[in-house]
Amino acid sequence: MKLEPESRKQLLRIAGGTAICTAAMWVLFAALHLVGWVRFDYTVVLASLVGAAVAIGNFAGICFVVQKIIDEPDEKKRKATLQLSYNSRMLLQAVWVVVAIAAPCFQPFAGVLPLFFPRVTIYYLQITGKYKPLAAPQEPVDVYSIGVRRTGSPSTDTSTVASFSSRPPITWIF
Repeated sequence: MKLEPESRKQLLRIAGGTAICTAAMWVLFAALHLVGWVRFDYTVVLASLVGAAVAIGNFAGICFVVQKIIDEPDEKKRKATLQLSYNSRMLLQAVWVVVAIAAPCFQPFAGVLPLFFPRVTIYYLQITGKYKPLAAPQEPVDVYSIGVRRTGSPSTDTSTVASFSSRPPITWIF
């Protein structure tokens, strides 16, 4: 299956952000190695590369599954497919965490930390305005017609009445 251009663009952004975060983590490990707090060796590089691949693969899995089910007419089948995808991706990440912690060829922290880098990248893109989640189209709402009842004469209960200069007093229903 081929990714749509927008999905590919988002996946490349996530991959790029994850790569930048991984490189920053290497710099941090190298700096901490210079002061003798951690070791910076092949276990850090190997664990972070595999962790980043798992993180990017997780996001790619989201892209492929959503693109696949977008045209599915049966809502139950869509939900089941999404749930299966979610469970599979979470299981894959959990297996990676266990392997990263248990295997001596991986530095555990360097293996687990990249799983958070896609989320960090999304936050960065949202803060800088380069990514804005699609908002559902909404109908214009008349604030005077939601949860209020118009009365013809002013009420004496001031805690439930709001007055507007050009409109009759409003009694709040809630």
